[in-house]
Amino acid sequence: MNKLGKDHTQKIALGALMAIGVIYGYFHFLLFPLKEKTRTTIASITALDPEIGKAKAQLQRAIVVEKEAPAVEATAASIDALIPEGAPVAWFPVVIGDHFKKAGFDKVTTKMSTELIEKELPGYRRITWNIDMPRVESLTFGPTLAKLENGEPLVEVQSISMETLREEPEAQRVILTARNIVK
Repeated sequence: MNKLGKDHTQKIALGALMAIGVIYGYFHFLLFPLKEKTRTTIASITALDPEIGKAKAQLQRAIVVEKEAPAVEATAASIDALIPEGAPVAWFPVVIGDHFKKAGFDKVTTKMSTELIEKELPGYRRITWNIDMPRVESLTFGPTLAKLENGEPLVEVQSISMETLREEPEAQRVILTARNIVK
């Protein structure tokens, strides 16, 4: 066996150190960062799954809304046709007063109580009114109230308060709380 010279031994040692350096560099600078990046990418994708599910559900809701849009537009148009022009404070008390005057109830006072934005119909509001009639007869009042609710589909009677009058036992004082939709 030939003895390797000092020069050959140094070259082999230097080659071995370079091979170790290349292997270390490969693992430390290429393979480990690549594995870490793969791990974080998988975690990011996993974290996005619920968001993707929410987006798909929102897309389905949008499709349903698009299909229902013509019906909603038709409803809004029919509601608009039922609402008189102008401020509700100007026309609603007149409508209520005229309705009850036709039935013989002369003194009708209508006052606005509250006003709320209608959540289900954007652009519309619900106004609550207090309607006071100091003298009515219950036999004629019931059918008149039914005609009001049937004749004015945007008016909803919330409550009725009746008090008998001491001077006239056959007559009552009625206070109604009604709501209607306005634009």
